Amino acid sequence: MAEAISGQLNEEELFASRHGLRSVLEKLGWLGMLSLLFVGVSSVFGRMAFMGDAQGVANPEEVYNAFDVRYAQLPLATWLHLLPALLIAFTGPFQFIRAIRKRWRPWHRISGRVYLISGLIAATSAFVIGGLNPFGGLNGPGFNEAMATFVISTLTIWFLVQAYRTVRRKQFAQHREWIIRSWTVMLGIATERLLLGMLMATTDVGIEVLFGATFWMALVINLAGAELWIHLTRTPGRGLTHWKDLDERAAPAR
Repeated sequence: MAEAISGQLNEEELFASRHGLRSVLEKLGWLGMLSLLFVGVSSVFGRMAFMGDAQGVANPEEVYNAFDVRYAQLPLATWLHLLPALLIAFTGPFQFIRAIRKRWRPWHRISGRVYLISGLIAATSAFVIGGLNPFGGLNGPGFNEAMATFVISTLTIWFLVQAYRTVRRKQFAQHREWIIRSWTVMLGIATERLLLGMLMATTDVGIEVLFGATFWMALVINLAGAELWIHLTRTPGRGLTHWKDLDERAAPAR
């Protein structure tokens, strides 16, 4: 018993010692998230404008390049990707605002359901577009894009399903972690766009090669950031107390 209590105290001391790091990373995280949201939403609106222009084009393969023509040829899948993406961008940040979870629980539940359903639809439609119809062709450079899209879509669906299962079981600590993972993976498309632009501007590698490669890079970067944050904010014991509550309790001792 004494050893268990000592271990618990050491765990709490270690958690408290990382207060400064958590505070800095939280601010940087929100800044990074809002920046990625801007990139992602801009990309969505740009693609929606393209779909509006492409509507009614009889032979899109004669008008558009290999990258854009997929969207014109797959209008249903494209709209089922774009519209849920906007809902994800709108509801996602609210999942991480503690005041909303505490004071407006009905809104948290409703926005959470919209976020989850939209994520499942967006991941499935992304696989149809990028997994089954990569612009480099399944037998060419597009195979890399197809495999990356398959992995990212599968992970997104898995994370969302786990988030749903844990919240139904009232395992709120685990639910939080799965939501963080799902959010960072879905934000990966914005990270990918930034990486793609940077590498196209600084290398001579063609977009048909870079497109798939930057998907893998974005996945690794975003998931690594998610796991780091989860590790730093996983509270001792059952993890039911929010990390900010523990930091506030420990404040007088610092």
